[in-house]
Amino acid sequence: MQRFCMLAMALGVCFPAWAQLPSIKLHGIVNAASFASPGLPSGSIARGSIFTIFGGGLGPAKGVQVSAFPIQNTLSGVTITVTQGATVLNALPLYVRQDQINALMPSGAPTGWVSVRVTYNNARSNPSPVYVVNDSVGVFTSTGTGLGPGAMNNFVTQSNQPANSLATSAKPGQVVTMYATGLGPISAPDNLAPPSGSLQTPVELWVGGVQASVSYSGRSPCCSGLDQVTFTVPDNAPQGCWVPVQVRTSHATLSNFVSMAIDPNGAPCSDPSQPLSAGITKAGHLGLLTLARLDIHEDVGVNAPVDITNDVLTFSATNQPGGPFVFQPFVSTPPLGTCTVYPAIGDFFATANVSSVSPPALDAGSQFTLAGPGGQMAATLSGSATALGAYLPLYSFPNQLYLSPGKYTITSKGGADIPGFNASITVPGPLTWTSPPNTVDRSQPLALSWTGAPSGTPIMILGVSSDLPTNSSAMFVCVTSAGANNFTVPAEVLSALPASRANPLSSKAVIYLMSSNPGTFTAGGLNTALTSGSYIAGKTVVFQ
Repeated sequence: MQRFCMLAMALGVCFPAWAQLPSIKLHGIVNAASFASPGLPSGSIARGSIFTIFGGGLGPAKGVQVSAFPIQNTLSGVTITVTQGATVLNALPLYVRQDQINALMPSGAPTGWVSVRVTYNNARSNPSPVYVVNDSVGVFTSTGTGLGPGAMNNFVTQSNQPANSLATSAKPGQVVTMYATGLGPISAPDNLAPPSGSLQTPVELWVGGVQASVSYSGRSPCCSGLDQVTFTVPDNAPQGCWVPVQVRTSHATLSNFVSMAIDPNGAPCSDPSQPLSAGITKAGHLGLLTLARLDIHEDVGVNAPVDITNDVLTFSATNQPGGPFVFQPFVSTPPLGTCTVYPAIGDFFATANVSSVSPPALDAGSQFTLAGPGGQMAATLSGSATALGAYLPLYSFPNQLYLSPGKYTITSKGGADIPGFNASITVPGPLTWTSPPNTVDRSQPLALSWTGAPSGTPIMILGVSSDLPTNSSAMFVCVTSAGANNFTVPAEVLSALPASRANPLSSKAVIYLMSSNPGTFTAGGLNTALTSGSYIAGKTVVFQ
């Protein structure tokens, strides 16, 4: 112990040998509301905003939060410095715990690259690079993940402003207040109660793709770094349980996409065109069974264009918590004719995960038997999916595809929670691009068109961009009207995705068109049981 302290003293600090040095995770500093990965367009930290530091040994085991003004530079032994060259400032700690710190970036912080460092009980962490900008908004959400229902209040009277939720929708024309951070710096001291009044930062806001009127965009009087954006729900905004909402500052940087509930009478929301909605708004067991054919045309980062086909069976059974703020990505879909964006940490094509809290899984077994136009096949799930066949026209690989358009019967042997069942799924015919994009300008609307969609059902459009050096991904999800054969993705949606890099091996980007034949089935232990036969046509692109 003595030898260790002697060495540590030479480095300027002595602490018990068993103590954990403070450490900041790689890419571990993010907006405290959106948690946007630093590689995303909204991933920078704004001056005067609340940011979160993730790591280990950063503070006390039990969380400590500031409780009064003025806010001090040190909280429970924790200080945070922001350094650029000879400039060194203190960020204000608002909440400290061993694995997480919430802090306020000084309004006077220099813009550009800075180094952030945490000191806890005289032990210093590794320096972590952070890109500081004037404004970059993150919207707080009820899920605490940066996705799903936004932290909003419907204005009824000054004394009656209920939280917007699936049970308490906003009406068109109603005033709503949304809570965020990152609108920009203030001239008053950051450690005192913030002044009221809109900031100079230009603010735009869309509700379901319709631009809304903003009447206030400035600090909340309660808390340092906490912003309020007050807006009026447009009269022609789409209605539903998960209507997408996003903010843009300085006509350049988009926030995370959150959702709000809208109903013409302010009643509990409904999504009659979305068969999955009822399965998650009410607590209960939900089963989703899918047969899908996925065709991808790859012509970016390859020596020659190639078409790859995969046939897949997926099944998930989950215990949905229900409640007024429930949200599940890819299930809580936006209304017809609108788009949302899901951010992700990592390479989405490898993980297929977005930042969200998943409902508990049920044991429904893994053994299935399929019968249909392709004959009979036994299938075993690995997790929630299994490949039924694949075709890669390289090196004379044999064609081992199974699915083709038509009706299939699926038999499950069941598991501990869900007994065996039978279900029928109709796989649709192929979709064909009529305007396949190669390069997508993210500053301009993207017009897409296709043929072959089943009549009476909407098409889902998904665009994914993964930036490998920063371990960041984002996906837009748009839902067309029923029977549509074209759709235009708005520029404010495209701009939320990371741009492709010049080196095609450093980025991955694909746009998918997906048609589906929805259906239902009956199984013991499931309150809602839905099927989908899907055809997915993918095309690699470059996002500029």
